[in-house]
Amino acid sequence: MKYEVKIGILAIVAIGMAIWGFKYIQGSNLFSSSNEYFVLYEDVAGLTIGTPVQISGVNVGSVSNIKLDQQTKLVQVTMDVRDDINIPTTTTAYIVSVSMLGEKAIDLTYQQPCFGEDDCAPSGTTIQGATKSILAGLLGTEEGDDPLGDMKGQFGTIVDSLQYTLFSPESDNPIARSMHDLAITMENLRGTSTQLRRVIDNNTGEINQSMRNIASLTETLASKQEALGGIIDNASGFASKINQLEVEQTVTEINEAVSELKSTVTKANGAIDEVSGILADVGNGKGTLGKLLNDDGVVYDRLESATMEADTLLSDFQERPYRYIPFKSRKRVLKHDRKDQALQSVGPKQ
Repeated sequence: MKYEVKIGILAIVAIGMAIWGFKYIQGSNLFSSSNEYFVLYEDVAGLTIGTPVQISGVNVGSVSNIKLDQQTKLVQVTMDVRDDINIPTTTTAYIVSVSMLGEKAIDLTYQQPCFGEDDCAPSGTTIQGATKSILAGLLGTEEGDDPLGDMKGQFGTIVDSLQYTLFSPESDNPIARSMHDLAITMENLRGTSTQLRRVIDNNTGEINQSMRNIASLTETLASKQEALGGIIDNASGFASKINQLEVEQTVTEINEAVSELKSTVTKANGAIDEVSGILADVGNGKGTLGKLLNDDGVVYDRLESATMEADTLLSDFQERPYRYIPFKSRKRVLKHDRKDQALQSVGPKQ
């Protein structure tokens, strides 16, 4: 195959692909079969070739041609719809807005679907056309409905509910209670301000007189400013001297107290030394206390001997109390002693 033939075939394929791409961009697919339907509109503002044709939001075709009839001022729109989609004869093609930016689409709306040739519109049929407003298209309402009225009703319901929730005295909402308390506070402030205004009105003369007195006093003070300055300076100097005098006196008293404290500490040290010497002598056994603390055996023995002698004396006093009773004659005492000796020698009776 010659080079020129290859170039020609390649050019034909490129042109074909360009045409197919252009049609595809416009919404037409050259490799799929479709049915043609016509719609007449009075105004197609925003509608372009390639605008999608939808049923319930699903793309089923596109606008393939837009033609203006200058005599009737009607616009004929040609739609390519897939051949597997049945279009009833009662279908209405609405031009709707599918976004807030003004993007358009044709929405095919019908009440009952069709399944045969009798109630389905054949290709080339002109169907009824209409236009929906932007709100109707976005909200999905039918033409003739009042979406603004519905929105007003809903908005009014929301406002009433919000007003009850936030401003009604019967609401338990914290904001409503706060607003109610604020209203009571404002009412009290209004009453207080009214009473204050009444008091001011009733005492205007006295208030004016007080203000004049204050003004007069201010003028007097201004005229005596230099004298007052001198008095203040003198008082400041006098206070400084007093403070200086008090500081000197305080320092003198502190020095005397420190001297007395030193003397007391010296005396205390001497007393402590004397006590230490006494304790050292006691520890060495000097003096009576030292002997008592160091010679513990002698003291114990003497105390034990004295205790035994006292015990013997008490026992003898209990057994022979007559020996310690003063008698008129010693003979009677000796007589009793001899009886005791005789009884001791005989011993107790068996």
